[in-house]
Amino acid sequence: MLKINGILLNIIDKSKYKNKEGLEIDTKAKVQVLVENKRANGSIVKELHTISIPDGKIPLYKDKVNKEVEIPVGIISEKHSFYGV
Repeated sequence: MLKINGILLNIIDKSKYKNKEGLEIDTKAKVQVLVENKRANGSIVKELHTISIPDGKIPLYKDKVNKEVEIPVGIISEKHSFYGV
């Protein structure tokens, strides 16, 4: 299992949207985490990752905005997008 470490900047609550057929679809909650990556030349690059999380894990992050967090993740796609596990 992989883990993302960084500063939790934001929590995006679950919501609903209507698809083309008019059906309401639930979305997952997401967290936005600012991660520092050190490059080979020593420079630091900050990247913002928006990670969907399971409903049961939302309470784990509610009180951690602007604090260091560690989020277990999996990877989907060749480009790699993170999702919480």
